[in-house]
Amino acid sequence: MQQTNFGQSCGSGIGVGIAFDGTNLWYSCYASSPDLFKANPLTGAVISSYTVAGGLGALAWDGKRKKLWAGWGGAGTSGDVRLIDPATGSGGVAFNAAAAAFDELDDGLAYDAQDDTLFISPDTSTSVHHYTIAGGYLGSFPWSGSGCYNSGVAIGGQLLFEGSDGCNHIWVVQRDTHAPVFDFGTGAGGVRDEDLECDSVTFSPKTVMWSMEAYEPRRAVAFEIPPGSCATGGGVDSDGDGLLDEWEERGITIDPDGAGPVASQFVDLPAMGADKNKPDIFLQVDWMADASHSHALTAAAIKKVVDAFAASPYHSPTGSTGINLHVDEGPSSVMNPATGATWGSLSRAHQLTHVANLGTSGAGGYDWSAFQTLKDANFTPTGRTPLFHYVVSAHNYDSTTSSGISRGIGASDLIVSLGSFTNSVGTDNEQAGTLMHELGHNLGLRHGGGDDTNYKPNYLSIMSYGFQLGGVIKNGVAGTFDYSRSSLATLNENSLSEPAGIGAPGYGTRHWCPAANAYVAVNNAGGAIDWNCNGNSTETGVAFDVNNDGTRGNLTGQDDWSALKLKGGAIGLAGATPTLPTVTDDETLTVAEASKIPPIGYTFTGFFAPVDNPPTVNVAKAGSAIPAKFSLGGDKGLNILAAGSPSSQQVSCDSSQPLDDIEQTVNPGQSALTYDPATGQYTYVWKTAKSWAGTCQRFTLTLNDGTTHYANFKFK
Repeated sequence: MQQTNFGQSCGSGIGVGIAFDGTNLWYSCYASSPDLFKANPLTGAVISSYTVAGGLGALAWDGKRKKLWAGWGGAGTSGDVRLIDPATGSGGVAFNAAAAAFDELDDGLAYDAQDDTLFISPDTSTSVHHYTIAGGYLGSFPWSGSGCYNSGVAIGGQLLFEGSDGCNHIWVVQRDTHAPVFDFGTGAGGVRDEDLECDSVTFSPKTVMWSMEAYEPRRAVAFEIPPGSCATGGGVDSDGDGLLDEWEERGITIDPDGAGPVASQFVDLPAMGADKNKPDIFLQVDWMADASHSHALTAAAIKKVVDAFAASPYHSPTGSTGINLHVDEGPSSVMNPATGATWGSLSRAHQLTHVANLGTSGAGGYDWSAFQTLKDANFTPTGRTPLFHYVVSAHNYDSTTSSGISRGIGASDLIVSLGSFTNSVGTDNEQAGTLMHELGHNLGLRHGGGDDTNYKPNYLSIMSYGFQLGGVIKNGVAGTFDYSRSSLATLNENSLSEPAGIGAPGYGTRHWCPAANAYVAVNNAGGAIDWNCNGNSTETGVAFDVNNDGTRGNLTGQDDWSALKLKGGAIGLAGATPTLPTVTDDETLTVAEASKIPPIGYTFTGFFAPVDNPPTVNVAKAGSAIPAKFSLGGDKGLNILAAGSPSSQQVSCDSSQPLDDIEQTVNPGQSALTYDPATGQYTYVWKTAKSWAGTCQRFTLTLNDGTTHYANFKFK
């Protein structure tokens, strides 16, 4: 792209360091004074020069601190790494890279803004050393090249570039695994390439790599590299969402197929609402449809998930709370929830040809080949692969009735497949829950949070099958779409305490009851839970398989939001073709499995006066008749009670709970359930026994939707 001849030579005739600060180039000189220069990247004119140490080696621009890192270069102690203020040219030794200091010159230095570390490759080395910025040694690994020594290194995203000390060839590996990605010649014959530095600004939208000539004439060569593969300043990602700040501020040009026929695509992330200070997750949803029905997700379903992420307690490195979820499901879908603005011409989502089953089984699970064919035709050419999760809303996949599937744990592809559910497309809740559930897998969550144990009563998350389709139960009502917000105490299925429950006031839960062949709901998970479903919730030391997985063990909770991993699959991996699994485990939330999760049919809002709800204990006269009043959100008829309900049982008196006298009583008589249309309330007259004087009792109301509700009493 460019050869820049600098206006000032090195006194020693040797210089290897190059850096780019977003506007200017910096170069260094070995064993010289001055040893640091700032220059125009196109003309080479020197703007300023400094003597820092009497000789410097490789350079790297720190986009977080807006300062220069410099390796050693013929002055001071071998291994000294400096942090330099570009305004003054001053900079002391930050640490000594003793493990890498086997040569008097460092010709490779790269700053990684994603984890605040440095990669160092000294002269005549075939290893790359990894350090914290405080000098902590993180180990080393062999460079990927051959035929020369490793010289320059550069990073600015998910890729690490490794130079070759004069052989004019660059090897590129994945930042985390060091697995080879691609390699190429620089085309800079006659120039001995040394230190490397990314520049995504000077020739934008093209990205270049600067390489410094070791000897005179003093010059640097810029050669084009894949768009987005390397970013200025080490690839700053302030909010940790995998989308670099410069992408979110200026957009990014992506070449979808390298040297293939598809033209490079500019993705205008800022116009789509990206914010470098608050995490963003982007989804493209393509949907199948035919003449009879469409699998496009409803606006209401999408809004439920967008709202859930916005209201989440997720804390980013910038201090922001919540996540901006952007869902492109066609030009008319909402892009900006605050204003209602639609995607319009920025949309790339569209309708797909309807098929009854997308793909087939492979050895060990679902074969993603058919999905990949759709993706290659409809998503990859958009250039969105490293930026968006790709969602296909299909009828069914793999000839199952499964609700959906993610392409692994930590991924960027998923399927929503509700063709066997309500109206062949799913309700708003079924769509919202399935989209959020499979996206959760993409973000690193499992069915038990950190493990694969499903239906854990102490794991209140959309990731549990017990809550996927209907939502988490909150304040007695299902329909809250959320990941778990706290790690509840471990449940030991070999010794369960029913009075202790799970300790989650304000929430409900589900647990297995064999007689009902269902995961029954408990609307108040802050109180006692009848784990073994025998009608008595005062027992301790209970051994019971509460999640029906065939074993009894310890069930752990997890705080999902703090465990999210926003970079998975292809997200953030610009400039390289991601390696994605071709076969993954099937999801098993089928129609048959969903039948074991009865919906909460009534909106129970708690007991009304004179009865107080937990934790208050009602004080009443033994033998009185107590009107238990409640609402179900309208007249649901009188056939609302489960068999044997209501019931009562003696419990231990808890002196730590507040007390409230019940003054209102009615004449003792036949217990009966009535409904008053004027107030919209049910009343059940609970006839108590005189023999209960001096005891505490629990009144339990079990509805025929499987939910239970209770109030505590102390009799005098």
